[in-house]
Amino acid sequence: MDTKDKQVAPKQESKLKAKKTTMDSGSSGLTDLFAMHTEVALLQSMARSKTLTVMVVVGALCFAGFILFLYKMAG
Repeated sequence: MDTKDKQVAPKQESKLKAKKTTMDSGSSGLTDLFAMHTEVALLQSMARSKTLTVMVVVGALCFAGFILFLYKMAG
């Protein structure tokens, strides 16, 4: 019974550490407003994740190819 309690405690501590925010860093309101834009959040996430970067690039290429296909079919 005690082993379960010891195993659960580190997981709870790591969750609490992950919830800390950077609001105390003294950033201005304009910087916070800029950081709330969807594009900025996407770029920040892409900087951390190679998989997301590949998915966004492939999606953009597919979208561009579809637009090119529609343009060729219409003309």
